[in-house]
Amino acid sequence: MTELELLAAGVVASGFGGDAFDEALPALGGYVLFARNCPSLPVVRALTDALRRRRIGDAEPLVAIDQEGGRVLRLRDGVEPMPSMMALGATGDAELARRAGEQTAFDLRRAGCTMNLAPVLDLALNAGNTVIGTRSLGSDPQRVAELGAAYAEGLSRGGVLACFKHFPGHGATAIDSHVALPVIETDAQTLRARDLLPFAAVARGAAAVMSAHVVASAFDRRPASLSPAVGDGLLRRELGFDGALLSDCLQMGAVGSGNGSVPAGVDALRAGTDLLLVSDDVETARALVRAIAAAVRSGSLPRPRLEEAYERVLRLRRSGAAPLALDGFPPHPGVGREIARRAITVVRGVPHADPVACCAVDFGPDETRPDLTHEAPAIVHLPCPIDGGDQTALLARIAETERRPIVLMRRAHLHAAQAAGVARILEAYPDAAVVSMLEPYDLPVALRARHLLAAYGDDRASLGGLADVLFGGSRPEGRLPVTVGLGV
Repeated sequence: MTELELLAAGVVASGFGGDAFDEALPALGGYVLFARNCPSLPVVRALTDALRRRRIGDAEPLVAIDQEGGRVLRLRDGVEPMPSMMALGATGDAELARRAGEQTAFDLRRAGCTMNLAPVLDLALNAGNTVIGTRSLGSDPQRVAELGAAYAEGLSRGGVLACFKHFPGHGATAIDSHVALPVIETDAQTLRARDLLPFAAVARGAAAVMSAHVVASAFDRRPASLSPAVGDGLLRRELGFDGALLSDCLQMGAVGSGNGSVPAGVDALRAGTDLLLVSDDVETARALVRAIAAAVRSGSLPRPRLEEAYERVLRLRRSGAAPLALDGFPPHPGVGREIARRAITVVRGVPHADPVACCAVDFGPDETRPDLTHEAPAIVHLPCPIDGGDQTALLARIAETERRPIVLMRRAHLHAAQAAGVARILEAYPDAAVVSMLEPYDLPVALRARHLLAAYGDDRASLGGLADVLFGGSRPEGRLPVTVGLGV
């Protein structure tokens, strides 16, 4: 590998297939782990031990993972179950956020990871935004800034690098940048006072920030990830960020559809990005390394820009802490369930039920995840399609159980037939309890409910916390972390 090729490889990080090390993997500045790589803690540790031996220069590669909590947990086996960031936001407890970060760092270091691609600082501003959704800490910029900084502090205490994302904010649009390019037309003054505020609060001390594939038209008509005005001008010059700027995955539809990932990567590097992420295809990572080197040779990419990016990534690589023993004792065991339990928000009514006398009407359950029967085997589980299904048949199924319904909604505000089904259940069973299982924007659908709650996730930790409140008598403490038009 020539010196130029080494520099180019050092600013690329790639995902890959399989859970065993492949000698054919290219040597890169970093690697990104996904669920496909993490069937169990011992397996992923053996993989990362091998990855760390794949050095460029005198430093180990960065080993990064998205371990946010809730639905974005790449590593699930053998680690503390963590609820969503929105559940953490509902607690409003910065010390709890620090404990969550420290516990997550402990688990990631046992897995051999050096960076967590978290926390999310995007604000929950759009009820139709499901790509961020419960990944957000909430809609209040000050609270998001405080909790995000506390969580990152916990990661740092535990020896894992944090990466704040997705700058300059992905919460104000319902368009998923995995599929298409979102455009935010909000004026600069509003963005600075709202979306940018959490990033501004952490920028000067942050080791890493990830950019978003969104257009913030007040600053540039190019995607933020490819914009010198956003990355270099706004983040570095205005907010004082001096760490490494990471791209979001360059294979996302917003910038990398078709064969666009490679030229988008070169453009991002030219614009001020330091580490270019490719999630799915090692061959694309190889092609990107070649394209970076070719751009330097042709003069279209200044070599000093590449060297600057390499040095910033190298600083991250050298900051990674050594792995911990697999059998180490956790600093905060049970903190995930504590967050989930304390996050439960009671909008009205009594948050208690008898599982022996109840059925769970579960709209749109994920068959790969647990349901309430995992916490309360006596309850009758009635799974229903997310679109509501046959409502007459559903009511007949409920009647057959001769039990009180606990209705588990999932984004009923986006599924009219589900909302209609909830209304029919409440008409037939006025004492039914209704729980918003994801973002609480669907709470207004069930304003007739006498007993109305929000849980912020249907993952293992969140269901455990919900069961503790409904069936165990635990006192819920959560407050809605987003603005919801309840009229109550």
